[in-house]
Amino acid sequence: MIAAARLAVALVAATGLTPAPAEAHPKRRAGLWEVRSANSDSLGMPPTRFCVGERTDSARAHLDRSPGLRGSCSLGEFVRSGEAWVAESVCREGKATVTGRAVATGDFETEYRIDTVVTHAAPGASGRRDDREAVVARWLGPCETGQRPGDLVVPGMGTLNMDDGTFRAEPPSRAARTPAATGQPAARPTVTTAPAVTAPPAVQR
Repeated sequence: MIAAARLAVALVAATGLTPAPAEAHPKRRAGLWEVRSANSDSLGMPPTRFCVGERTDSARAHLDRSPGLRGSCSLGEFVRSGEAWVAESVCREGKATVTGRAVATGDFETEYRIDTVVTHAAPGASGRRDDREAVVARWLGPCETGQRPGDLVVPGMGTLNMDDGTFRAEPPSRAARTPAATGQPAARPTVTTAPAVTAPPAVQR
């Protein structure tokens, strides 16, 4: 084994090649993504659509999460853990400490899923110590004409650009056709969820 390892290193040095670095963070395929809560059907919530650009997911911001201090929260970056990506957070709510752990799985080319669990230092009013949630997403294709990277489309409301904070209201004609406005149930998208991960679900903090 040692001889084989030395031979591999020697071959790399001789050819001038360097091993490809491992991915530093999850990166979604550019284009339009449909994102919804895993239990959105039971809640009657329509999915949102998010336009991802080539630079949307970077070392400073990925999967809509910006690592670092955010108010009373410290958000960790996603790091590789086997086939998954894991990010942790710690927040202060008064005198209590709330920790979060998000696990992202999928190929990020056609689909992905984020399971999150938020743990409270002391049970809340509901008597529950943990809050869990899952978000699933699928790639729809290229972003629509007129969309910019960072555009988050909320059916029946409008488009919020997550990069610059600008908001564009949805035209009345389009709003009238949305499931939320007509009272019709939202079409259930086909999402291939990733294999179960032996760790969490819930809202990222």
